[in-house]
Amino acid sequence: MESHIASLLLLLLGLGLCTCELNIYNNFRNMQVRLASSTAPALNANQPLREGRVEISFDNGVSWGTICSTHWTLREGNVVCRQLGLGYASMAISSTKHGSSHTNPWGLVGTRCRGTERKLLECSREPTYPAVCDAQNRNVSTVACVSKSADLELGVSDIEISAYLALVPMTQLTCAMEENCVSKDAYVIRRTNPSAIRKLLRFSVKASNVGNADVSPYANYKDWEWHQCHMHYHSMNVFATFDVYDNRYKKVAQGHKASFCLMDSECNLGVAPKYTCGNTTQGITAGCSDVYSHVLDCQWVDVTTVPVNKKYILRVELNPEYVLGEMSFENNGAECELDYTGEILTTRVTRCKRKPLLI
Repeated sequence: MESHIASLLLLLLGLGLCTCELNIYNNFRNMQVRLASSTAPALNANQPLREGRVEISFDNGVSWGTICSTHWTLREGNVVCRQLGLGYASMAISSTKHGSSHTNPWGLVGTRCRGTERKLLECSREPTYPAVCDAQNRNVSTVACVSKSADLELGVSDIEISAYLALVPMTQLTCAMEENCVSKDAYVIRRTNPSAIRKLLRFSVKASNVGNADVSPYANYKDWEWHQCHMHYHSMNVFATFDVYDNRYKKVAQGHKASFCLMDSECNLGVAPKYTCGNTTQGITAGCSDVYSHVLDCQWVDVTTVPVNKKYILRVELNPEYVLGEMSFENNGAECELDYTGEILTTRVTRCKRKPLLI
């Protein structure tokens, strides 16, 4: 509660933009939330607004203010849609599409949600006043809600079962190097030693759609890129990230595919696959999974320069940039123990556990 109060005080003292008379000690728990829009067509009483700017009131609806945050993502959007009984967020951005902060002053700043909260008042706040919330910023937090949504679930056991260390000459990594799937030092070394060996921690990744709507790539299909090396279109720039951290959670190696093709690799009984790696037919059907085998390009972390004979944390995340709307982001990640010796026979990945996306 102290962080809530601090942010509200910062708003009132720092900008004074909202005309709401707020008794933050008594009224914060009574915070009301609604959607509003300066551009949406008028709806009848039985048809609630499903997209608009997010507004909050602390005085039982007498006055309303908008929201400004450094990070306004689908996590926050899911909480708003849940509180309003409108399902899940398909869009959550800061914009002026449904009105600006000049005509709809901010009433709350620095909102940060995990995405599991029942109401927006349960979310935390940024510890200091957000630098983006200044007089020049006209954006307000907006959201669009849908009744059904996809939900990606990372196959935790698939990582542990398939993980192994491979020693691969750079002559076999031409396509991967085009997509920046090796460490930066590899490009320097290639100039003088094009056959140098890279140590790659390889593993499979299974992305299952356990939601009730299909996963659809966010990019317009006309913007999808044809990759000659892989002979298919890539529809997503960052679908998953693979990182290695030390025990102090300092990143020591990272490797992610520069782009992805989404398809139905396998489906539950009774569910027919619909998507392939075609130029207009990519996605993951509800009840299906996309499996990226450890033998594919970029299904690894380049650990060539990581100090050996130490223990590390391997972290894998799906949809890490919140580009795709989902029911939940609690099942998108995993962390495993990595015992890295630099040797094929003794490097081990064990004890993989499910983790939410990092906030």
